[in-house]
Amino acid sequence: MCLPAARPRLADLTGLVLSLTCLIHCLTLPLALLLAPALSRWIALPEGVHAAILLLALPAAVIAMRDGWRRHRRVAPAMLAVAGLGLLALGLSAHEGWIAAADPGMADRLLTSAGALALAAAHLVNWRWRHRAGWHKLPE
Repeated sequence: MCLPAARPRLADLTGLVLSLTCLIHCLTLPLALLLAPALSRWIALPEGVHAAILLLALPAAVIAMRDGWRRHRRVAPAMLAVAGLGLLALGLSAHEGWIAAADPGMADRLLTSAGALALAAAHLVNWRWRHRAGWHKLPE
């Protein structure tokens, strides 16, 4: 059973884990592929992984930021989350070739990494401010 106070914390934790997973994927996979080209066949992830991460991160961010705002009344985490999700979407667009870039692979990695960092920061700030505001209380 999910208590009302546990849902936003779970959403923040889920969003944070997804953001950090995305960041690790974006930074380590290219290095692993460069260092061990023979292993790339086993390390490669399905093409839809970028879209799947974005589709999982979006509802987690919406739930966490909405419930965080109800507790601490600050919009900064939500604005940071929107920026992070936007950068993730731009990274997906670069990965899929939907936007023009001189080096689509580099644009994908930079945009997605920046988006993952921004989204992780948003969840951390939201979590901290909700804790200060008394996240153990029931929502209004």
